[in-house]
Amino acid sequence: MSEPVVPQRFLDLAAAVRAPKELSAEGLRARFGDPAEVRLAVGQVWRARWEETSLLVLVLGIADREVNAVPVTIDPPGEDAASLVVDGIRTAFGVESTVWAGLAGPVPLRVLDRVVDLWEPDLVAWAAEMADGGAPSVPAGARQGTVPASVFDPSEEVRAELEDDLDALRAAPGLPEAKGTEKVVSLGALLNGLPDLPALGAALGVPQPEVMRILRGSVPLKPGQVEAVASATGLSVDAVAKTVRPLPAALVTAAEHPRWRETWIRRAKRLGVSEGEARLSGGYGTLALAARETGGAEPDWEGRLRQFLRGEDLAGSDA
Repeated sequence: MSEPVVPQRFLDLAAAVRAPKELSAEGLRARFGDPAEVRLAVGQVWRARWEETSLLVLVLGIADREVNAVPVTIDPPGEDAASLVVDGIRTAFGVESTVWAGLAGPVPLRVLDRVVDLWEPDLVAWAAEMADGGAPSVPAGARQGTVPASVFDPSEEVRAELEDDLDALRAAPGLPEAKGTEKVVSLGALLNGLPDLPALGAALGVPQPEVMRILRGSVPLKPGQVEAVASATGLSVDAVAKTVRPLPAALVTAAEHPRWRETWIRRAKRLGVSEGEARLSGGYGTLALAARETGGAEPDWEGRLRQFLRGEDLAGSDA
């Protein structure tokens, strides 16, 4: 399995000061172990990635489905008064890195791709305090950023691009999560148990067994299929969308963890679908497997997910 590495421009910059071995796939594995086994921790710097967007982020805090993080830039250079410019000696990058504490906020776990560095507590504490509106003392080997000279300063463009990148990462589609005890009416029940199976199959482009699973709510409708069902049945798009059964919160947390990221990417390539679709169908496949094997007991979702993927020969060393 090939592993994603730090973008080449970062390696080129690092090579000017120190050997880039720490940032190679082999170097990252030596420092942090197998990507599937890395535990999230405050102070880690991750590459966050979704489609064409790629960004480095420093983790300040961890929740079930997201981290509180600040973007980190290396090239092009840029800074503002709420940023910290860290000397290359203190990081694996070997060149100055800017921590944009003024842009701190949530980043979904599902977009975290690879841990690339671990920063010392004083740097992390500075970023966290500055993000909370404080005025922390500047750590050794760093300096506080300066206010851009004008709205035309290149730093303003860097900041605007970071804001756009963060918006794109936060918009990456997540799994539907069950909230409380809210009940979901299946599509079959909504149609009073008398659906036109051939018409639905033709509208969705799937065989009858798949239509039956959709009617029972055991597999999800994709966004385009919601409109197709609405058109074929006369139901509103909103009514059809509400028939999709959300997944248990613990399963969502497990499936969106970075340890499974490369597995979902490989599954997407094998099925010829997007990464989001591969994770979505995998989540419902895991749910169906657990329902068959555990009855009403709360499953070990991490174990069930691993079992489902192993059945597709995808778990492998990721498990």
